[in-house]
Amino acid sequence: MWPLQGELLEVIERAKQKRVLSCPYVFHESEQPIGNFRKAWKTAAVAAGLGKCEKINGKKKYTGIIVHDLRRTGVRNMIRAGVPERVAMSLSGHKTRGVFDRYNIVSEADLAQATEKLQVYLREQPKSPAVAPIRAVS
Repeated sequence: MWPLQGELLEVIERAKQKRVLSCPYVFHESEQPIGNFRKAWKTAAVAAGLGKCEKINGKKKYTGIIVHDLRRTGVRNMIRAGVPERVAMSLSGHKTRGVFDRYNIVSEADLAQATEKLQVYLREQPKSPAVAPIRAVS
């Protein structure tokens, strides 16, 4: 369960006040779903400039950001914000480490940052001779 805050919590609370208990939908009109989520998502993404629809072979084809892109971004943002991985897995709903790791994609910027951190660490280490002399056994 995701602990909601701010504007999203306010939207959910308003919907909850209007909810009919016999209806399984949070957002509904006369106990019917408001509409098709996929269609609404594509329309919103195109309007926001995050996707486009074009006809290919007589069919409408959507290309652009999808909902799972947001989940992936959420996982990456939590990890980069310092949220412990186990907590991030719980919030994102990932049950296995393998799937979580596929969402926590490593970018070129991540690699560059890791290299810089390593260089800082190595510079801070005390200098010691690269070769230690071997003592003769008497």
